[in-house]
Amino acid sequence: MTFRILPVVALATGCFTGGPRLSTTLPAVAIGGHAHVRVAADDGSVRVTTADIAQVEMRVDSSGYDIPRDLELSMVPHGDRVDIVVKTHQRFELFSFASRSLHVEVQIPRDAEIEVSSGDGSVEVVDVTGNVDVRTGDGRIAVQGARGNIRLHSGDGSINGRDLDGCVDASAGDGSIKLEGRFDRLAIATGDGKLIATALPGSRVLQPWHLQTGDGSVALGLPRDLGAHLDVSTRDGRVHSTIPLAGLRASSAEGDIHGGGPPIVVRTGDGTIQLTEI
Repeated sequence: MTFRILPVVALATGCFTGGPRLSTTLPAVAIGGHAHVRVAADDGSVRVTTADIAQVEMRVDSSGYDIPRDLELSMVPHGDRVDIVVKTHQRFELFSFASRSLHVEVQIPRDAEIEVSSGDGSVEVVDVTGNVDVRTGDGRIAVQGARGNIRLHSGDGSINGRDLDGCVDASAGDGSIKLEGRFDRLAIATGDGKLIATALPGSRVLQPWHLQTGDGSVALGLPRDLGAHLDVSTRDGRVHSTIPLAGLRASSAEGDIHGGGPPIVVRTGDGTIQLTEI
């Protein structure tokens, strides 16, 4: 069953803005088991929150869109999976001064898995204990509280993750990345931007960790009991470390920490690298 609902609230705005501001709420979809929610948005920001509920809820706040002519909304259940689509239809208007804005608000069960794909817009995810997969072509990503397999990618925008727990893979074409949490595996890469990663106590190097930026500094904080082999270098910059390493040089560092283990590889094309025990 597919739900397509017309706007329920309209508030007038100024003459040179996007016109009426509309809030559109779709009927909630009940979920009987472990939910997997997929959100696909052409444009606009997306925010996903959780609650102790057994359903999926959605609201869209828009301005400058004629629903349903140039904004299509749907929420389709497939058993325990729910597909949410926010699709925009471009139209040309001569001498139009109206601006457009679009924000998608989704609330899901706390243990649901969430997958978000946005063509152009920021994505925020809060307190999800299921797996998280977020991709945006252009926009920042912010995740606070996530467990399991966490995958984050922005074509152009920063990535910020706090209170993470599990295996994290974060990449950006252009933008800084800052992550904090308990990690079992860590893969971070950006073409242009600084990297800041803080691995909290309880982190483990179950598989090799990789941190790489084409242009930017790297700051890596590690717990005092983490066993690993550090392999760190910068092509144009210096390495600073409060962690004792036998192979510490001006632009590279290598050695076992706390008995050794799988490698932690850190690379930057241009920038300093700071290693710190926390």
